[in-house]
Amino acid sequence: MFGIFLSFVAIATALLVCLNADTLGRRLGVMDHPDNERKNHARATPLVGGIGILLPLLIWLAGALLSGTVGDRQVLSVLMIGAAGVGLVGFADDQAPITPLSRTLLVLVYLGVVFSISPGLITQTLNWGSFEPTPLPGWAYCGLLAVTTIGIVNAVNMADGQNGVVPSMFVVWSLCLVLVGDGVVSEVAQVVAAASLVVLVFNVQGRLFLGDCGSYGVTFALGLLALTTYAQGRVTVETITVWFFIPVMDCLRLIITRRLQGRSPVAPDNDHFHHRLQSKLGTAYGLVAYIASVGATSFIAALAPQFALVCIIILTAIYFSFAFLTDPVAVRAMDAGRVQDEEISDLDENFANVVSILGSEHSKRAGGP
Repeated sequence: MFGIFLSFVAIATALLVCLNADTLGRRLGVMDHPDNERKNHARATPLVGGIGILLPLLIWLAGALLSGTVGDRQVLSVLMIGAAGVGLVGFADDQAPITPLSRTLLVLVYLGVVFSISPGLITQTLNWGSFEPTPLPGWAYCGLLAVTTIGIVNAVNMADGQNGVVPSMFVVWSLCLVLVGDGVVSEVAQVVAAASLVVLVFNVQGRLFLGDCGSYGVTFALGLLALTTYAQGRVTVETITVWFFIPVMDCLRLIITRRLQGRSPVAPDNDHFHHRLQSKLGTAYGLVAYIASVGATSFIAALAPQFALVCIIILTAIYFSFAFLTDPVAVRAMDAGRVQDEEISDLDENFANVVSILGSEHSKRAGGP
């Protein structure tokens, strides 16, 4: 009964954060202002979507720990420390930009804390669904997880460029964890899924953005849930690969192409996978195509892991059909259209100013003030 009450409080908290997003964003100093370049939203938008997911999760975790209603306190403690710590890193970056190196080091610090509290997360093998297990020393597994965690967190952060994309993936991944996780993981994942769904409704309307607090903190929490499930032998490497395939592949492609173009790997642009889908299918259908690709394959890999390798092949074909073989002229045309709209808007404003000045001069000649 108390668990139901905790879940209700968590969902209510998510709703309260979203309903008061503007006030909360201004008081916390996390407002995203349009710049008429890449940030072309109509008004200043609060970056509190991550708070709308993490705060309910932390409230639920604290209540579960204090009440003892959930058995595995170690898992709850690790999740609370990891989600809160990395979420604060993202929140600080929302207030004032932190260098990519600093963010990376801080995430690694919290990952180290997680391993020290729960060494059972460090396994000695890579468990495949289609191949024999691969023995791996503990130090090598930790190094692999460090690289993987940094890659996934940054990949999801880079994917957060269109309303609805990342919150939808949070919902999908959480529900997959509900299906494959044990009792504790499943309960936590249900809370994340419910809070993410609430934030998604407001995000697709453009009323709030996730912010780095969300893209970093929530992704790290989901990664810990996936890591816990993997350590318990409930999922395979291929299944987890399917879940995060598209954002990670998009991140790798952009890093490589940016370096080949002589630009910084973290330089912003409009060449992400969701931009490519928008140029081909439009904003709404592009979003549906993105989430359908992630959702369908993720659920198949979770429920029927023997088909996970097939899902990876399908995702590879889908991704490179749109992201690599697609003519980039379409993306440039989309950007040019946006720039043209902005120029037209500027011309309209200048024309209005001219009319105002002429009207003022005419009024003076007519004896007006």
